[in-house]
Amino acid sequence: MGQAETFSHDNEHGRESQMLTPDLWTEIRIMRKMGKPIKKIAIELFISKNTVKKVLRSETYQPYHREQCKPGLLSEFMPFINERAPQLDFNATSLFRELTKLGYTGSYTLVKEAVRPLRETHRQLVAATARFETPPGLQAQVDWGSKKIMLGGCLTRIHIFVMVLGFSRAIYVEFTSDEKLPTLIACHEHAFDWFGGIPEEILYDNPKTIVLDRATVNTRINPKFDDFCRYYGYTPRLCRPYRARTKGKVESGVKYIKRSFLAGQAFPSLATANEQVLAWISEVADQRIHGTTHEQPAARFRRENLRPHTSRPPYVLQVWQMRRVATDCLVSYATNRYSVPWRYVNQTVELQERGDMISIYHRGVLVATHRKSESKHQVIMDMEHYQGLSNKREDTKSAAPLPEVEVRSLDIYASLAEGGALVG
Repeated sequence: MGQAETFSHDNEHGRESQMLTPDLWTEIRIMRKMGKPIKKIAIELFISKNTVKKVLRSETYQPYHREQCKPGLLSEFMPFINERAPQLDFNATSLFRELTKLGYTGSYTLVKEAVRPLRETHRQLVAATARFETPPGLQAQVDWGSKKIMLGGCLTRIHIFVMVLGFSRAIYVEFTSDEKLPTLIACHEHAFDWFGGIPEEILYDNPKTIVLDRATVNTRINPKFDDFCRYYGYTPRLCRPYRARTKGKVESGVKYIKRSFLAGQAFPSLATANEQVLAWISEVADQRIHGTTHEQPAARFRRENLRPHTSRPPYVLQVWQMRRVATDCLVSYATNRYSVPWRYVNQTVELQERGDMISIYHRGVLVATHRKSESKHQVIMDMEHYQGLSNKREDTKSAAPLPEVEVRSLDIYASLAEGGALVG
């Protein structure tokens, strides 16, 4: 990101007296969005009107960077120090070792003196972080977690999507088999349906599905995800690196799910787990007295005032996989095989994964849909896809009939294929 003007607190005489923190920057913008005049914001927060005006003119928070040392041996390495010091927890010894490998020839003492004000500034920022309550309808927070559970009799790692509304602490949870962009988008739409509305903004960490070139000056939102945000009309916000506290509401939600719902549980399938967690949210999570708000999330949700969720069609993420249909009417995808109508044998089809569904198209026309298999190396068949085969199949009528199930292991499929029952 490019450098923008930085801000600090002005006292009543216009001099800098206290560093402007990210949370205070956000609070100023929230108060303005609520309709409060600039003068009232300045009085309530004990800052100057000029500081309020500067914040409202900015689109992103830019921290204040003080000069750390005079030009000299260390000056050319200061950009590296400013970026690397927080990652090393401001350990001057480790930083000195890395600088030496980069060609620095100065003393350790000079490095230690350069790191000291950086460490002190970081401590002030942490100490000055003030909790502020999000106004109704303004913000939600999203994060992923993961946990190994017993799923279908096997120990399986599942991924946990969590969205928490900032004001009410109402929560939406969905378990998935991955954290890919199509899955992330589907989970958002399910959450919007669950809440019946959309907040003005959603706060994210910096996952690779959302953020490109993370932790660099070129950091930017993935254009595909940004298009999704624009489609639903909300603003994506990103946490500052190494400031995970800014999304503490959703991180607490992830821990709550792991400890209060998943601990010691086993489920026959991912679909069953998702059904049960939604019931648990309605009956338990949203009915408890929240430790911070001291109210039930369900009660506060009635005052959340989300922007109405319109009946617009679901967002279509244009991610396609091209496949050629084999002579057994199956296409391969993610270790599994899915059937299509027999008339498309030897033709190229387009496959799209959306949430837990697999859609297969031929020249833009939908020809087959399947629920995505939660297991690997499975054959998923719709028997209607094999109806109308030529009379050549009459020779196989004496063979054992196909089982009346949709999902079969490859071993069962192989025994059937040897009889030629599926070959047109």
